[in-house]
Amino acid sequence: MTLSELAMPRGIESAALPVAGAAPLNTVTLTNSRGTRVRLCELGASLLSVETEDRYGQRDNILLTYADPQHWLDNGWYLGVTAGRVANRIGGARFRIGDTEYQLPANDGPNHLHGGPEGLSTRRWQLVQSESGAAGQSVTFRCESADGDGGYPGNLAVELTYRLGEDDTLALEYRASTDRATPVALTNHCYWNLAGRDGILEHELEIHAQKLLELDAELVPTGKLQDVQGTPVDFRKRKKIGRDIDAWPGGYDNFWVVDESADKVLKPIAELTHPASGRSVKIVSSEAGVQFYSGNFLDGTRNREGGSPIQQYAGLCLETHGFPDAPNHENFPSVILQPGEEYRQTTIYGFSAE
Repeated sequence: MTLSELAMPRGIESAALPVAGAAPLNTVTLTNSRGTRVRLCELGASLLSVETEDRYGQRDNILLTYADPQHWLDNGWYLGVTAGRVANRIGGARFRIGDTEYQLPANDGPNHLHGGPEGLSTRRWQLVQSESGAAGQSVTFRCESADGDGGYPGNLAVELTYRLGEDDTLALEYRASTDRATPVALTNHCYWNLAGRDGILEHELEIHAQKLLELDAELVPTGKLQDVQGTPVDFRKRKKIGRDIDAWPGGYDNFWVVDESADKVLKPIAELTHPASGRSVKIVSSEAGVQFYSGNFLDGTRNREGGSPIQQYAGLCLETHGFPDAPNHENFPSVILQPGEEYRQTTIYGFSAE
């Protein structure tokens, strides 16, 4: 069902974003009584923008958003998208389930990244439900991925509900089912910048993790975990992102392990703060950890809303999902979804300005 076919409850806004050479992109905006506005798009079930107030009442979009709508169609930086079937990297673009090896398209050197070049992030999802009530507003997107799609086995059905609460939380609730065993590890790939401008090196970050996945030269996990204590990747106590970033070659692009088990219980993951504006985002998730990516490969070739180039460190990602490359490591918590099971994930962003 398209946005034009689905009657929107009072307070939820729908619009069409014109793009050259393609059908307009359908968008929907959720708003709460605090004035927080969350704009979503059917393409990749994307999170386009989040507008919040700072401690002075100044309202800004705290996500990186393309100035040119055309760039959403060629979104090589994955701004705001739902990444999958498997977020992050699968080494060698292949994995095994039982005796069967599956070959995937390589789109990150020899590796497979974020579901591949035609992953869920590139699809126009259907908007199947919308609600508005005293607790807040929500919309649900749905996408179906056929057996063999992108090299993955099984017919996969995915639903993602965005729920903006009156308590200034944004919950992302994922559900998926399959008719054949297949790996599933979904995430949102939005880039945060709580200042609404400039870069993120003055932001402060806390990650509730003692361990980090060790990576090889291609940013694929080796299978080993390393302790963060006394290293530039120790964010157990809140610290400025720019403090140690030069001591970590290439910038941050790593997976912090919050929970080594496969338990899907909600737990504190991280807190991002911008002291000058007072804004903060607290992240709670059912997932095992978080990929913190500091926007190392942003190169200024595209502009953000307002017209300024999206330069290196213009925004950062905090991607909650299962262990990257999990199908290739028996010691990692499994991300294989079996027929008859339901994949469930919840990640909640809590906004405040102090």
